[in-house]
Amino acid sequence: MSSPKYEPHEGKQREFLACSDDWVFYGGARGGGKSLMLAWKAALTPRKWHYESWGNPITEAEYRKLSSEGKKPQFVVDTISIDYPDYIALLVRRTYPQLERNLKPECDKLYKLYKASWQERNKCYQFPSGAKVYLVHCQDRRALDNYIGGNYNFLGIDEANQFPEEWVEELSTSVRTSNPILEPQICLTSNPGNIGHVWLKKKFVERCSPVPDGKPIYSDEFEVHYQKYKTGPAYTDDEGITYKFIPAKVFDNPTLCINDPGYVRKLKNLNSTLRAMWLEGRWDVFAGLYFDNWTFSHHVIPDKDFVYGKHFTKQTHSLYRFYDYGTKNPFVCLFAAVDKSENMIIFDEITETGLSASKQALRVKDYTWSKYKLTSSDFVDDIADPAYWAKHSEKDGVIYSPQMYYADNDIMLSKGNNDRKVGAKVVYEGFEVPEKGVPRIRFKESCLESIDTIPNLPSKQNDPEDVDTEASDHHYDSLRYGVTKVLTGLLVERERKKGWRYRVFEKNTTNRSNWKTV
Repeated sequence: MSSPKYEPHEGKQREFLACSDDWVFYGGARGGGKSLMLAWKAALTPRKWHYESWGNPITEAEYRKLSSEGKKPQFVVDTISIDYPDYIALLVRRTYPQLERNLKPECDKLYKLYKASWQERNKCYQFPSGAKVYLVHCQDRRALDNYIGGNYNFLGIDEANQFPEEWVEELSTSVRTSNPILEPQICLTSNPGNIGHVWLKKKFVERCSPVPDGKPIYSDEFEVHYQKYKTGPAYTDDEGITYKFIPAKVFDNPTLCINDPGYVRKLKNLNSTLRAMWLEGRWDVFAGLYFDNWTFSHHVIPDKDFVYGKHFTKQTHSLYRFYDYGTKNPFVCLFAAVDKSENMIIFDEITETGLSASKQALRVKDYTWSKYKLTSSDFVDDIADPAYWAKHSEKDGVIYSPQMYYADNDIMLSKGNNDRKVGAKVVYEGFEVPEKGVPRIRFKESCLESIDTIPNLPSKQNDPEDVDTEASDHHYDSLRYGVTKVLTGLLVERERKKGWRYRVFEKNTTNRSNWKTV
């Protein structure tokens, strides 16, 4: 047995480590020791144990009775997770620098006590028994696919607020076991804020509401009041899966308070919103949600209420496609329908990774025809990310850009406006809910990726007039390119006569060296 060599602090840290619910969220204020606790739980969770009093075995009931009487019976751990050769844990951060800077040092500090060796090639710690703890990052959707379909006993996601909910749900499908002793578990840590704030609050905080524990406490050392909270009861869903939220604060980590008292003072001196989030661990405030005027009820319509051929056609609405370029990162195509009042509904989306420009264009062309029986000539415009005009490959002796590959597939792109602040303003205003009528921009409920990412985008930390580019903004970028042109009058009025695209295409293809765009 690998005896534990690290003792967590009393209170919330030990509560988190002892929790056996299916999903456990250890979150709240900064400085609660979340990363270290996640590393601990991934490897050192007790799997077999017994109780003793003065060296003699006792039952769990006897243990509890003696403990309530102020006596000190022992909880003796016989085996922990890493004692089992078939044990596998997966620890995840959003980016590699975050992994290297934040999570790996905590793992190194702890796992070296258990004679783990770091396997650089496989990005995992291997323990003497053969048990493994992998450290990975998922910066984009493509990276995520590397870990879906695996077989992990434990999934730990550090700073889960940086992940879309859908990604976490997909990773969770790989958590299972064939060893009944190694009961699978999913554990998350996070502070309030960022793109995951809304879904973490809904999934854990609101379901497992903590309650104040006594009166607020005043710290003479830091000259600040803080409130302790009791962990609320676990939530059980219709499938019997249990969820637990354990609120954590910097005061639950006395080591940090002692070793770095200046850190607490930094949190105290933040503006009121950030102080509420990062010092008090409050989830009822959110600094920096850019589209704070977006609500599901106002901006999402049921699929059945907006069906092509029944509720709208190319004759009743102006049709558009909006594009954000990507290969390793996702490329996105949004389908938009605009009525005579210039109200827009995003009625479909394509999201793909790992496709070349020519394959992207073919995908759009085939999808448009197979689903709607529409061709490019049925769309008023195809408005795209300016990155489509960057020339970076050769075809038939001509240096090609992605835009030219699209033209080869009869999709004539026009360049979108790349002024990020203008785009953010136009999209924000498009989400505004009027006293009468509907917002100018809405989505069909089947546009899952757009609905999941766009409303949860944070403001740029040092520039609140722009959206944070580190967030999952591919669908938003696609939207702003199109909306900025369509809803601000920047779209040049063109003759919408059938076949105009092909006449322009023929003209442009006569001389590739003098390539022109519409």
